[in-house]
Amino acid sequence: MRRAAAVLLAAGIIGLAACGGDAAAPSTTGAATTTAPPTTVTTAAPTVTPAELGDQIGDLYLAAYDDLIVLLSGRPDAAAAATDLAALKEQYVQDFVALGRAREALGAADRASVDARITATLDRLPTATYEAYQQAYTDYSSDPEVAQLIAAFNIIGQYANFDLLRQQAPDEAERLGVG
Repeated sequence: MRRAAAVLLAAGIIGLAACGGDAAAPSTTGAATTTAPPTTVTTAAPTVTPAELGDQIGDLYLAAYDDLIVLLSGRPDAAAAATDLAALKEQYVQDFVALGRAREALGAADRASVDARITATLDRLPTATYEAYQQAYTDYSSDPEVAQLIAAFNIIGQYANFDLLRQQAPDEAERLGVG
């Protein structure tokens, strides 16, 4: 539920403008047919404060942990876990990058405000959730691919902080067009 709300908010943050381009129905007068020019309506994306953006990124981070734990709760075999984890990770990467674009557009002071709110949100990570995360890692530690995918969720928030992403994962930054 939190993840879906965060994703919906992310769409608003990244400035997706609602555009309509419907042409009017052709009118006929005699033998000539004319079409009215398309009309475009643009609405501004909702404005969020740096604190709200930081909360959204932090909430998305917490949701990623929750989704990972749910995905691995039945302890699927390693091959299925790897496939599902890779898809889940990529979904979150895209969500974080969308929020990261909004963060990137801010000045240094506002970015610091975003980062402070992310940290505050992460302080709310329930101990039981983190313990379940660690247990999932332990359960799959004999499979390097799955273990690496699980570990990636611990730092997945870097995808919303392009400075960190460029520094810590330059190939990923390049792949995502933020390099």
